[in-house]
Amino acid sequence: MELAQYQQYLETLPFPALLAQAGGEEPLNHKILYLNPAFIQDLGYDLSDIPDKKHWWSNAYPDPVYQKVVTSQWELESELARERGEKNLSMETSITNKAGEEFRYKVLTSVLDPDDDTIYQVFFIKLD
Repeated sequence: MELAQYQQYLETLPFPALLAQAGGEEPLNHKILYLNPAFIQDLGYDLSDIPDKKHWWSNAYPDPVYQKVVTSQWELESELARERGEKNLSMETSITNKAGEEFRYKVLTSVLDPDDDTIYQVFFIKLD
């Protein structure tokens, strides 16, 4: 699917979603390509705030201890999903919006091959 088609699809979703691209110059720091209107409205961030995974994690999880916990859990869940041959991954987490408010979300995405440079989507379902 082309980037424009992904964007068109995500544009209509009533919940936050983003498009990112794995790989690149920093393989672990995925570039964020697009944020849908619900993402910007609910979480307050735009692409200038979170141009990549590193900026997203530091904004969404500003407490370094909690960020480390979430990172470790995400990596573990990703590895387990790959081992089980699963195509999708989800995890519940507390995310801090741009206004500094914290909300619980279920985060869903595709399981990626670490060497892949594919475009993928991430969905955020608010639990609070």
